[in-house]
Amino acid sequence: MSTDPIITPLSDTGDVIDAWNDLVLFADAAGLVAAVDGLPPSYLMESVRCGAPFWSVLQLASESLDETLERYQPMRIHEVPGGEGRSFLLRIIPLDRAVAGQGGFVVVATDNRPMETLYESYEERLEDNISALSDSVTLFNALFDTAKDATFLINPEGIILSANAAAGVRLGLPARDLSGSDVEAVLAGDSRAVMHQAIRSLDRGGVWSGTVAGDNGLGGSFPAEATLRHIRFTGYSLFQLILHDMSSQVELREDLRDQKAEVENMNVALKRVIKTVEEDRREMREALTRQVRRQMLPALDRIARAETADVREGYRAVIEERLADLAGEGDSRQDAALFHLSPREMEVCQLIQLGRTGNEIAELLTMSFETVQTHRKNIRKKLGLRGKRTSLHAYLRQKPPLC
Repeated sequence: MSTDPIITPLSDTGDVIDAWNDLVLFADAAGLVAAVDGLPPSYLMESVRCGAPFWSVLQLASESLDETLERYQPMRIHEVPGGEGRSFLLRIIPLDRAVAGQGGFVVVATDNRPMETLYESYEERLEDNISALSDSVTLFNALFDTAKDATFLINPEGIILSANAAAGVRLGLPARDLSGSDVEAVLAGDSRAVMHQAIRSLDRGGVWSGTVAGDNGLGGSFPAEATLRHIRFTGYSLFQLILHDMSSQVELREDLRDQKAEVENMNVALKRVIKTVEEDRREMREALTRQVRRQMLPALDRIARAETADVREGYRAVIEERLADLAGEGDSRQDAALFHLSPREMEVCQLIQLGRTGNEIAELLTMSFETVQTHRKNIRKKLGLRGKRTSLHAYLRQKPPLC
């Protein structure tokens, strides 16, 4: 038969045949090879030749065309074992006489090795992906179960799919009992509507955070910092909700606020005490002044007018007696140098003796810190402490209370 009618109609399929790297045999109605397209596998290289039956060329282990067509039915794909432990896919396509005047066959043999290699590659990749996925799931479960904060997986309808152990502990329920519940079950008050709104409005991959009230399972609530993540998967999405309990932080802030209020109250009370002491000292100075004017000044005047030493000595004894009375019958343990201090310097000494810092003294006496430091220098000078290593606080602590 002529080869032109056989080859010409299939020439347009050359790109496809080349892409698959198939061996294509064009055979006449008797099954004899008239033309070959493509390279045969190495184990068929020597048998491929024109004029030979295609079943012999392909080593199909059949003796005739009828036996071959019966074993390998046309228009179906058959896997045929070959040499070197390899195989190929066989398809026999009968040609209509309208295409080839004498009829014939197109026999396509596709080497299985590339497909097997591809399959092995995909199988290896699939195993790697499954292993990586398994590792990821294991890691996620470990992180999920050991997280210290209450953590939930929620679907787009707001239904809890899973909760970790910390969530069960904080809410007073077994974690498995939370599955299937609405997210409202773990929140309180207005926080329920806020969370549903966040779920509806959060874009894929987005994160929302805010302060909410969590339900403690005892009819009460606890303050929590909520973090909601929209996690996108292939074909579906989930939400991860983390509730960080803020109870301890809130209690600490309240304690600090109470302590600050207590310190402020103590400062107010101390200022009142200092004011009272100052008023008492002023009254004492006024009383002392009155006594000096009433008792000592007349005696000093008489001393000045006395003519004899005995008379002056007598008046001096009277003044000493009066001074001893004013000083507590002469038993005062105060350092004489302290009487040289000004009233303001004495106030600074009183606070230093009580252990107050320079900033606290400045606040209590409503003066600047620099003014307090100036008073300290003057006090050290009058008490003879300048140039000595003795601190003013240590010196005054050895003295009786100044107030």
